[in-house]
Order: sequence, then C-alpha cells, then structure tokens
Amino acid sequence: TLAANAISANVPYGEMEAISKIDGVQAVHLVPVYELDQEVDPNTISSGNMVGSYTAWLDGYTGAGSRIAVIDTGIDADHPSFRSDAFEYGLLVAATKNGKSVEEYGLLDVEEIGEVLPLLNASKAYDGLTAGRLHHSSKIAYGFNYIDENLDITHDHDTQGDHGTHVSGIATANRYIRQGSGFVSAAETVLTCGVAPEAQLLVMKVFSDGSGSTSDDIILAGLDDAVKLGADAANLSLGSPAGFAEYNDDPSQEVDGYLTYSGVYT
Repeated sequence: TLAANAISANVPYGEMEAISKIDGVQAVHLVPVYELDQEVDPNTISSGNMVGSYTAWLDGYTGAGSRIAVIDTGIDADHPSFRSDAFEYGLLVAATKNGKSVEEYGLLDVEEIGEVLPLLNASKAYDGLTAGRLHHSSKIAYGFNYIDENLDITHDHDTQGDHGTHVSGIATANRYIRQGSGFVSAAETVLTCGVAPEAQLLVMKVFSDGSGSTSDDIILAGLDDAVKLGADAANLSLGSPAGFAEYNDDPSQEVDGYLTYSGVYT
C-alpha cells in the first residue's frame, strides 16, 4: 500500500483483460518469477577496495546509524560477522571517533518496530506477530520470511545456499570480530568485512524454502516494509533480468522511482 497501491492475485491468464476493465483498476501486469543463481564466491574483503570504503572509514563514514534491507535468501543469523557484541563495539569506536554517543545513531529497536507493526505486510501475513519476534538483535534489527510467511530467516531449512549471507556480508559484515575476551580487526584476521560495517541489517527473506524461486509481488511486500522501517538502502541481488528494467511496462520501475524519491536507495 505504500511502495505501490497494488493487489497480487492468482488468476487464469484469460481473465486479465476482464480484470483490467473493472472500475478503479489502472492496469494489470504479469508477475515475473526469478530463480536464484547458486554460484557464490565469498571473497568479500575485495569489495571495500573496489568502492573505496576503507578510505571513507577514515572520515568517519562506517554506516553507523544506517539501515540496510537485504531482500534475498535470508541469513546465517549465527555467523560471527553479524554478532551483536562486535557490532556494538564497532559502534562505540565510531561514536568515540566522531564525538557522539551511540544513542545518537538512532538504532532500530523493538519500540520503533512496534510503532509501525500494524502497517507492516509481515503483520498481515502472520497472525499474532510481535515486534519482539521481528527484532533479532542490535545488528539484525529486523527479519521476516515474506514468501513462506513465517519467522525463519535462515538458510537452515532450504536448499538455496548462503547467497543472502554473502550479500549481507558485502554490505554490513562487522568491522571487528571477537577474539578471546576482546575484539580484533575482521579485515586483518578473517579477511571479511562489509562496506558499511556499522549499519543495521533488515533481513527480508523472499526465496522459498520449497520452490527456490520468488516473484515481484513478494519482493514488493518486503520493499514496502523496508520503507516503513526507515531503511536507507535496499539490496536486491536477483540477477541481470531482475533489476526492474526487463519489461517496458513493468510497474516495478515506477516503484523503484518512488523508493528513491522516499530516500531509499535500491
């Protein structure tokens, strides 16, 4: 209802023309379905050099206070790159360097999720959903499985591989990793570090545990909630034909423009 005023429905192909003539219907579109490419090269340390993020860190731009929605296969929620204690340590380092307090970054928390909970597509798909169940940690601030309509955002019960974790790592893998009783540089010790390591993650799982595919209506439900949750960026690494530019009359292009206008970079 926010990213697009739209209804998703399964109907016989021959009924599309009749539906298009109903009062109030502006257009009827086929929904593309995407299959995931299973080939993943987890060499994330190279991404920072490619885009110059390590230089940006020196000027204090580490993603602190930002929210990145990853719309993909989910995440390995137990991966050390997304530990909340290491994330909070990195935030403290960033805050100290910038002369700020951690509180000034305005992290997404249970209280803020609760304020928009009735508006979320996740709430409409899952009865009795609470903000506390959507908020996994200070790092993984939000997570929902939009295609299976449940709270499992991991790769544990599907065959889609760890593509979502790979993407999340490139974007936000923590700058520090726990070693013993302290924290050390993740880039130097495990060769894994995100471009915006102090950003929070909003995990929107859109690839099914069963079929291994997804479609535009599922993706848009996640994007819609990303806007409501104050995401600064939304990542959709869905392959070359899935960039909202494959079809001349694809309504997703209009949605993409609206998201940019709203301050969400896709």
